[in-house]
Amino acid sequence: MTDTVLAPSAVIVGAAAKDKEEAIDRVGGLLVEHGYVTPDYVGAMRDREAIISTYLGNGIALPHGTSEAQATILKTGLAVVQYPAGVPWGDEPARLVIGVAATSGEHIGILSRLAGILGDAELCDRLAHSSDALEIHRVLTTWDGSSDEATDDAPASEITRILQISNPHGLHARPAAQIVERVRGYDAQVSIQAGGKRADARSITGLLGLGASTGDEITIRADGAQARDALAAVEAIVTSASD
Repeated sequence: MTDTVLAPSAVIVGAAAKDKEEAIDRVGGLLVEHGYVTPDYVGAMRDREAIISTYLGNGIALPHGTSEAQATILKTGLAVVQYPAGVPWGDEPARLVIGVAATSGEHIGILSRLAGILGDAELCDRLAHSSDALEIHRVLTTWDGSSDEATDDAPASEITRILQISNPHGLHARPAAQIVERVRGYDAQVSIQAGGKRADARSITGLLGLGASTGDEITIRADGAQARDALAAVEAIVTSASD
């Protein structure tokens, strides 16, 4: 990730907002100001938030537009607004709001690069309270985080299924969030493997870190009392042909 994707001037620290709508407007305005999107994209960011929360945990929210808003994206870019006191975002406050505008061919790679940061609670807390905008910029543009490497030490009771992703959004934020929500309802341990990396299906940052796109082959592994049901639920999401 380079300065062309996240400009140093697109990182704001020490901000305050009364609610997530105000926070989305602020970070969306930065995307507009830096020429990444047209003003209509900010409305699409609010529309996406109404469909499903973009809060990912560890004080991080990742608002972005709906898939219908692709025409309002001028070029791929990020903007960051830090809220040290937090902004109400569902059950937890968001302290680092990262606005994302990415073309369909680049969004998976952007999210995959960010996932290593989002999964590091200590680092997220440090960035949420740093008074140095350049530190936040430096971390976001140079971090090389990745998901756990896949291993073959699977329990004998584990079941697996290899399939190709046909969901038009790959393992982008929305399908990843759907998988996390569904899997948490089952008495089972589920992981997804792609490209030599494996992620816990209960971790949205782990799933985003896989960087899996439409057409990629993945392996779903499940173990536990409801392993088959959990595996089927994940399969239904990643093979869905609808938005």
